[in-house]
Amino acid sequence: MEESKCKILLIEDDIVDQMALKRFLSTEKLSYDLQICSSISQAMETLETSQFDIIVTDFSLGDGTAIDILNLVKDIPIIITTGAGDEDVAVKAWKAGAYDYLSKDCNREYLKVLPKTIENVIKRKEIEDALERKQRNLEAIFDAVPVGLLFADENFLVTRANDAITKVFQKDYSHIIGKKIGEAIDCLNNVLGQQGCGNNPECASCIIRKNINNTLANFKPMYNVEAHPTFLINNKQTQIWLSISVVPVIVDNCKHVIVAVDDITERKQAEEKVRETMELKSQFISTVSHELRTPMAAMKEAIALVLDEAVGKINDKQRKFLDIASRNVERLGDLINDVLDFQKLEAGKMNLDIKQNDINQVVSEVYEIMVLFAKKHKVELVTELDTMIPQAQFDKTKMIQVLTNLISNAIKFTPENGKVTVRAFPVRDSDNGNILELALSVSDTGMGIPQEAISKIFDRFYRVKREGKEIQGTGLGLAIVNKIITMHGGRIDIESQVDKGTTFTVYLPMEHKVSPENVSVNIDNKLEKIIT
Repeated sequence: MEESKCKILLIEDDIVDQMALKRFLSTEKLSYDLQICSSISQAMETLETSQFDIIVTDFSLGDGTAIDILNLVKDIPIIITTGAGDEDVAVKAWKAGAYDYLSKDCNREYLKVLPKTIENVIKRKEIEDALERKQRNLEAIFDAVPVGLLFADENFLVTRANDAITKVFQKDYSHIIGKKIGEAIDCLNNVLGQQGCGNNPECASCIIRKNINNTLANFKPMYNVEAHPTFLINNKQTQIWLSISVVPVIVDNCKHVIVAVDDITERKQAEEKVRETMELKSQFISTVSHELRTPMAAMKEAIALVLDEAVGKINDKQRKFLDIASRNVERLGDLINDVLDFQKLEAGKMNLDIKQNDINQVVSEVYEIMVLFAKKHKVELVTELDTMIPQAQFDKTKMIQVLTNLISNAIKFTPENGKVTVRAFPVRDSDNGNILELALSVSDTGMGIPQEAISKIFDRFYRVKREGKEIQGTGLGLAIVNKIITMHGGRIDIESQVDKGTTFTVYLPMEHKVSPENVSVNIDNKLEKIIT
């Protein structure tokens, strides 16, 4: 494809100079597409119908000067030539926007440098166009960002704002630019101060100001800081929940910041509604569970009286059905207790009674409770205790609950003639022998847990699927165990092989250093379904 020629418009009223340029282009074999006009008026008519890459114009023309051309033409680079050689003329040309300036000489030697000057000017224009396109693209992106953006210098003066910021604060662009941030967004502290952003004593506690100052001082970004300031929007005091991020940048060797302001008021309101709903649901579950305990206790006692034949003899068939009823009452009681415990843990309402306690004593007490349960399932329950274990800080009642749950599960999932072993031992530093942690392990010779299920075993309501080996339970026990251990600042590990057995090991710190978890109320719909 033939390379397109550079289109040049020459504005020259001297016929000799016109001829000289034509002759020079022919001699040098320069393939410019040249068009000549003898006056400003003729040039303007030509520019209305033709496009040019560059304009070369004499300074003094019959109907004006090159300054007139510069004032009329803004998108084509212009080179000025003049025989006057006056420095004032050159200064005027530069100030008016000329790309270059050449002094004519009597031998017209200036023509020799004209091609290189044209080449340089065209390259400069291409660079400027590219930069302008980039700038327009950046500004388009800046304006299109859905989060409000303010661009400000280190004096908090706003030099750029996007469309989103005008919508957040309901202000015109022109009322934001050139003002300090507090004034630009009508911060109430600024309005009440009446002296501008930063002059109200309350400005010292302004989160936006603090974040900008910290970012400028450390030159490190700060992200997603939530604030709830008051603004004067449409002459009305309005509190808005904002998520604020501040990013530092260097422009013209000066520090600036980009302040991202995201209006999260609706999100906060939605979260508040969810919290209220969850609290109501939590209260409902707690109330229903507590109310169920009274009739449950009455049913349990009544069934026990009948089974003990305190109210008369019963036959084997009656005893069979009463046993079924008794087991289901026990199961329902366990479910209610689990729901109440889990609800307290989820709501952050379960407190720990931390004291110095003997873990061996805990194991012995639980053993006395669970040994009959083990015998009933024809499973051997044994303990292995280290008599050198010192006392540690933990909630004894909660640790009895943890150990009872783990041993109960181990017995349930161990076939007849199997074995469950409970161990208590210290974890020592391999270098100096100091005791680092207290450990409790419950091992069984039962069904084992598939590897893909181990990562989910502490999830609430999760039940390991075993075809033909389904065992009743709420699916909350291990979730409660995990939360109690976490509240103690400890951890729990699992080792398991299918059809070989499972070991749960609890590690507790010797001294309690972690306060109870403050977790948000998050009662799942499944929890409600269990009660209903």
